[in-house]
Amino acid sequence: MDSFLVRIYVANISTILIAIPVLILVWSVIGAAFYKYMRIIGAILAVIALGAILYATVLSRGGSSKDVYLIPFSTFERAKIQPEFYRSMLMNVFLFVPLGLSLPFVYSGTTGKRILFTVLTGLLLSVTIEAIQYFVHLGMTETDDVICNTLGTAIGSCAYLLTLLWRKIFIRIKHLT
Repeated sequence: MDSFLVRIYVANISTILIAIPVLILVWSVIGAAFYKYMRIIGAILAVIALGAILYATVLSRGGSSKDVYLIPFSTFERAKIQPEFYRSMLMNVFLFVPLGLSLPFVYSGTTGKRILFTVLTGLLLSVTIEAIQYFVHLGMTETDDVICNTLGTAIGSCAYLLTLLWRKIFIRIKHLT
């Protein structure tokens, strides 16, 4: 798993920026085509995503510093000096996209509630991870990580909206034939 995560982390930034919308588009088409199975497929993906997130942020890290950066968007200032921070922020977004892709299918309720619960789950998971990193000395604890992780969850949850659109299109096509 380490080599897989490292390959993603060192990937060209433009590749990741292209991969996110492609992933959302493909997932939304799959979701529309297999809608009645998506609760179970989403649950399986959510468990895999959670495992990958915990592995990347907690389980694979050794003890290190206990630095805390609580000022929102301070990473942008540090990135002006060390551009690698841009990659770090993008990867924090990308890491949580699969969680956002999967959870709206698992939750029940209106579309708005599904997306809200998904984003709140991403937020709470991110805050929990940052707290663990702080108390166990597993690296920097950053408000920007929480913001980027939550953004990734929100971006991923947009696939659910596309799924509903694709589903309507598929139903109309089916009725025409």
